[in-house]
Amino acid sequence: MNDVKRYIALFSILVVFTTMLAGCNVNRMGKDQYYVQITADGLEKNEKADNGTPIKLFEYKLSGFDEGGKEKTMEFTAPKNLRKEAFLRVYYSDKKGVTSWEEVKKDDIPSKVKEKLGVK
Repeated sequence: MNDVKRYIALFSILVVFTTMLAGCNVNRMGKDQYYVQITADGLEKNEKADNGTPIKLFEYKLSGFDEGGKEKTMEFTAPKNLRKEAFLRVYYSDKKGVTSWEEVKKDDIPSKVKEKLGVK
């Protein structure tokens, strides 16, 4: 009977853990967050996937700022030309660089970042 309880407990833990991970983006977990503003079109790059299919990417190199206002250059690509004046939260690690990004509203940007970006 103890084995049955042990299996039920392990199964329950596995279900909870899997449910938690389903909503997580591992490219964002444990990464530093910076904020950037798109001010110009990305540099268009035409590349090929491993299977030879052509891929169009847009490359960006922008100054990003963390919540404290510390600056770091962010380099990343997007599958489309991003909207000018858009604000992005960029997820960064020293080891891998930019691993993910998402558009955010101006109101969601920390005040020190707004100062650095010249946003009112």
